[in-house]
Amino acid sequence: MQALAPLELRLTGNRRSVLAVLEQSSRPLTVEEVVSGSGVPTSTAYRNLAELVEAGVVVRVSGVGGGDRHELAEQFSQHHHHHLVCTDCGMVTDFDPSPQLEKLIDREVDALLATSGFEITHHVFDVRGRCRDCVAG
Repeated sequence: MQALAPLELRLTGNRRSVLAVLEQSSRPLTVEEVVSGSGVPTSTAYRNLAELVEAGVVVRVSGVGGGDRHELAEQFSQHHHHHLVCTDCGMVTDFDPSPQLEKLIDREVDALLATSGFEITHHVFDVRGRCRDCVAG
């Protein structure tokens, strides 16, 4: 991954394992899930995830109660999506926005930017509530 070069990060075996687990997942993963799937030690997973976030290869998705999760950055996954976040169990699930939702978000953001002078690099849209299992629970 060329994104690692500016930060002088080598694509080590551990980093390759962490990235492979994230690439194969259909949702953001906790550190524990990354460790379980990759076989790397917990401290190594934390360190590598932090370095990959800093390099812009991985993004941190805020969960509830400090339950952060990680996924490949959009430019590496080629998958624009948003998240459903369960406020009870902390599960984070991806959902694909409709073209109409994306147009609405873009229109609202453009209106905001026109008055604030803020320059946008990307947007994040998380929907928080209770997942099906917690509602049934």
